[in-house]
Order: sequence, then structure tokens, then C-alpha cells
Amino acid sequence: MRIALLHDHYDEKHLADVKAEMKKLGAPTIKAVYLAGNDHYAALEGTHRILAAKDLGLVPIIDTIDYDKTKDDFVDGMQDDFTVAEICDRAYQAKEVCFND
Repeated sequence: MRIALLHDHYDEKHLADVKAEMKKLGAPTIKAVYLAGNDHYAALEGTHRILAAKDLGLVPIIDTIDYDKTKDDFVDGMQDDFTVAEICDRAYQAKEVCFND
């Protein structure tokens, strides 16, 4: 499984905290959209969780979101309105994390 991160910046301390928590709780669930033409997922969230899972040898559980949804359909309390399609259009610039499952 390949997951494209929409950015590759992260906080080292937060990543360490997420890894510690993930060691207790196991693989994370990540909201992502499957891009069939590119044969990968575009993560809509969870850069730290994806990187932590990779480092710990865990494969994230994917909560698949439809391509035609808006952010408000899957994220509560956010004010900017963008579509999953707009997020995925940026995926070509993304860093990919590969999981062998």
C-alpha cells in the first residue's frame, strides 16, 4: 500500500509522542482517498501517525473517503471549505510512504 502525504514537514517531539502512544494502541486509522489512476491513497490527515506507523512496522487502517466529498463531510469544526478533489490534486507533489502488507 502506498500513501501520499500532502506535506512532509513534521515535529520531531510530536512524532516521538505519537510513536509512544501507537506502541500501546497499535495501528492508526487514517482518512484517505484512493486514487485508482495512480494506485495509491492520498492522506487527508495524519502525517505523524503515518510516519510513526511506518517506523514501527505497522500498516495504517484506511477509512476511505469519497473523492467528491468536502472537508466538512469528514472533519468537524474546521472553517476552510475545500474538496477532497482539491486535496488530491496536490498529491502529485507529495512524499509517498510505502507499506508492504
